[in-house]
Amino acid sequence: MKILLSFVAIFVFSQSYYGQNNIAYIKKLGSKYSANEILKAINKADWCGYFHETSRYTLTFEDGATVELLSKKELNKEVIQNDECFQNENTRDNGIYKIHENGILIRMLSARNTSKN
Repeated sequence: MKILLSFVAIFVFSQSYYGQNNIAYIKKLGSKYSANEILKAINKADWCGYFHETSRYTLTFEDGATVELLSKKELNKEVIQNDECFQNENTRDNGIYKIHENGILIRMLSARNTSKN
């Protein structure tokens, strides 16, 4: 009984902790990162300007994971209070994300040589 009560307490605490700053939804987990690793890295990053007013903004990770930043109408008003952090255009992110060993997100883009030699 004590073990069950301990698990319930841990579950309730973890749900309340992640529920406070829920800015993203993990649509699909990949093969490399856990949900906890992804959410920690997402919460460390500054996403101001990436949020949409009405739709979700999709991030793709190197291991196949996909994460959606919640829209303004889905977010808790206390999480992001600056209206300038939201965009009206429905843009797509061509970057691929990975989590560095220290827990921060790295956005990788394909480099093209556009100069004419």
